[in-house]
Amino acid sequence: MVMIEKRRTASILLFAIFLKQIVCSGFGKCPKFAYMDNFNLSRFAGRWYEIERSFYLAQVVSSCVSIDLTENTKGQLEVDVKARSRWSGTLTVSEGLASPTKRDPSKLAYKVVTKLPRMLGQYLPGAGAYQVIDTDYDSYAVLWSCTNYGLAHTDLIWIWGRQRELSADRRIQVYKSLDDVRLDSERLILPRNGNCSETWGDGD
Repeated sequence: MVMIEKRRTASILLFAIFLKQIVCSGFGKCPKFAYMDNFNLSRFAGRWYEIERSFYLAQVVSSCVSIDLTENTKGQLEVDVKARSRWSGTLTVSEGLASPTKRDPSKLAYKVVTKLPRMLGQYLPGAGAYQVIDTDYDSYAVLWSCTNYGLAHTDLIWIWGRQRELSADRRIQVYKSLDDVRLDSERLILPRNGNCSETWGDGD
């Protein structure tokens, strides 16, 4: 009976988490946010670290996430994402290509590098459109992604930093940027990033 009760409690908890994500995302189509003025892809390139994010099932066990963006000759960003599994300690590296849209350079169409057919590759975790809501290029960046599902939508938020930690004044700016577009900063969670410098070597 105890095991059954524990399983029932776990099921209710998982359902509550799932339901919360639907409510947070909302009904109707994805909202449209203003483009970032004079977005500079070259300044945006370089190394970033994940500081905070909204709940994302594909990243539940990920920690110590770093993102390296390298601008190529076609005006695209070659992306290397490194992460460590909190369960196994395994280090993973995924590669992708982010292409700015012609209408809005701060909106990036991201494709994961894979040997799968294109029709399947577009559904891989991480693939999709990302919009840079705000960045000062030197310390923080706010990214947002949204997917329409007919009568509803689901969206994700990431906060990146040039360092693994953000100063208090930068966090205030980040939360203000989210508030300006009516994105709830309460949705953000702090990834467990203990001993990250030992994992990758921050100077790499």
